Amino acid sequence: MRTGIGKSRGIDPRGRVLKWIEESIAGGELRRGAAAPSSRELAAELGVARGTAAAALEEAERRGILLRRDPAAKKRYVPEVAANGAVAGSTIYVLGDLGLAFDGSQAPRWTDRYLSLEAVSRLSATGRHVMMLNADALSSAAVDDLFRAPPAAMLILATVSGNPTAMRALEKCRAAGVPVVVHGNAPALRTFDRIYTDHRETGRALTRWLLARGRRRIVPFFPYMPQTFWARERLAGYEEAMKEAGLAPQPCKIFGTDLPDDLPPPECFRIRKGLATTALLELFHGTPKKPFNFSTFQPFNSNAVHDAGGVDALLCLSDNWARVANAAMRDLGLKPHEDILTTGHDNIAPGAEFGEFEAEGPDATIDKHNETKAEAMAALLAARLAGELPDGPQCRAHPFALVERKAASDRN
Repeated sequence: MRTGIGKSRGIDPRGRVLKWIEESIAGGELRRGAAAPSSRELAAELGVARGTAAAALEEAERRGILLRRDPAAKKRYVPEVAANGAVAGSTIYVLGDLGLAFDGSQAPRWTDRYLSLEAVSRLSATGRHVMMLNADALSSAAVDDLFRAPPAAMLILATVSGNPTAMRALEKCRAAGVPVVVHGNAPALRTFDRIYTDHRETGRALTRWLLARGRRRIVPFFPYMPQTFWARERLAGYEEAMKEAGLAPQPCKIFGTDLPDDLPPPECFRIRKGLATTALLELFHGTPKKPFNFSTFQPFNSNAVHDAGGVDALLCLSDNWARVANAAMRDLGLKPHEDILTTGHDNIAPGAEFGEFEAEGPDATIDKHNETKAEAMAALLAARLAGELPDGPQCRAHPFALVERKAASDRN
């Protein structure tokens, strides 16, 4: 067994123990099905505190690197994954975000609809096994272990950008020549078969919808700087639509979203609304030299709001952030859906995340049809396995729909 955990710069003792466990599994020192060292054994072997070793073992179990065969037992084992090469060779791995918390409870995440049973059913119809994998519970070492006996194919439903597990899986598929279908159209994915939503076109469609309603001073209103490919594409579509209308695109207004992880949801929403309120005031009056004094602030006269700020629409990153913007408007004395229109994205259900604190969603949004996108990806992978596709990577844009807000009278 390898000894010592070194002094890896930037990694705390628990992280170094965890890395040692991962590398020992990847290197074969800890074999599939074998018992993992106890916290006492790890502490003695690696020269760390027993509490540190115990915390590393708990983290390894949480990530799925180790498991307990009996939940009441103390002993942990290396999962017996992909031990049978014949089985692995006839198995399709489906890597996604299962939308579950680690305690098994349902997590309010937009991907809940994305992993549809229809996708698994379609893949099962190819005569192969299908194994569902949770990207949040896999480490890079676990991915390496899975590919010791490469699968027949892989479907990556999870967003690849910024996801180390998904990126590692892609690398393994490329190296082993395993057919794979991914979600997205970022440059790094263009050598693979893929299904994607055209975010440039969704940004263009939302902007045109606002323009058709007489809005001319449309501002992208985002919680953070758009660095992902899809966010940049959406802004590019907005800029194209504005220029087509003979209007100057406005700079993206960033209002911020960094919060401590342990804040309760009501406090998170209150702070986010405050950030959005300050950003709206800056749009109307310019960036102040000192913070706004909200205790002396006078609500806007909504009849004159456009003269004051030159803003009549906000292009928000998602439906949830449009709800934050609407709540901030109301605090400023403005009328959502009248003074300023908002657009969102993803057609998020009213009860998701911010809906508890702000009932009014955006005036228009984009439904990406995620419930059928997984089916389309599965169909593309099945066609690849059946030899029905050309040799080069296939790229297919999935249809979307622009959804308008129903008026209150229509909802009754």
